[in-house]
Amino acid sequence: MRGGYINRFAGLFWLFVSMLGPVAWGEEARLSISGYDPVAYFTDGKPVPGSSEFEYVWHDARWRFSSPAHRELFVANPERYAPQYDGYCAMGASLEKGAHKDTVDPNAWAIVDGKLYLTHTTRSLARWKEKAAENIKHADENWSTVEHQAEPVIVGPPCPAAPPTVVISFKDGGRRLLVGGQVATDKDGNVIGKADMRAQIEQASKNVQACLAAAGAKPSDILLTRAYVTDPDAFDKSADVFVRDLGPKSPNSSVTTVPRLSAGPDYLVEIEAVATVE
Repeated sequence: MRGGYINRFAGLFWLFVSMLGPVAWGEEARLSISGYDPVAYFTDGKPVPGSSEFEYVWHDARWRFSSPAHRELFVANPERYAPQYDGYCAMGASLEKGAHKDTVDPNAWAIVDGKLYLTHTTRSLARWKEKAAENIKHADENWSTVEHQAEPVIVGPPCPAAPPTVVISFKDGGRRLLVGGQVATDKDGNVIGKADMRAQIEQASKNVQACLAAAGAKPSDILLTRAYVTDPDAFDKSADVFVRDLGPKSPNSSVTTVPRLSAGPDYLVEIEAVATVE
């Protein structure tokens, strides 16, 4: 009799454990949108950091809020306030080929038809907005597959934390390295080659190479680059340095002229790269 009771208790215990899932055993749920408050985009019209005091777990993610009132609004109707695609990049989820999960910048956001969307960077947000309706349609169709794909993996030092360098995964098991925009800084964050485009291309390229190496890739693995420059003529005159360090530009590579870079007025070039990674 006692043995039967113990067996029944054990069975119920393990059933309860299985219902709790891995989070109950100390595997903390991921922190969504870098801990920013999803409700604030609607109520305050801007990104607002949340607090660890006000958290709620939903869809296997931790959501933070700037106030108890915002948490209550979310708990009552999470579908109303949560960003689409569980807070992953709306652009990454929208791709017709290679749809994937990606990290987001809390400052790269838009509300369309009452729904919140975030993207990997403010630059990717600009590209996403160009065809927002079409991108939303594709992402909605892709999400049932994308939601089961592997998590994006952030590559740490020597790559800067922002914009992040990330390894993404596809449904066929393939992976890509997205090297966040690199500028001409040394390991201590000092600008190299002030007012010297050639020197800045060389230093930014070295920083791209360092991020490639950190993820187990090399320049020959680069599929495309995106360069943002303040002086296209000066960039063209030193393009040989770019090719020497990162290889020839592919048909999908681009050079875009910008009035200034977000890193500051002393910076003349910023380089992003996409590469294959084993």
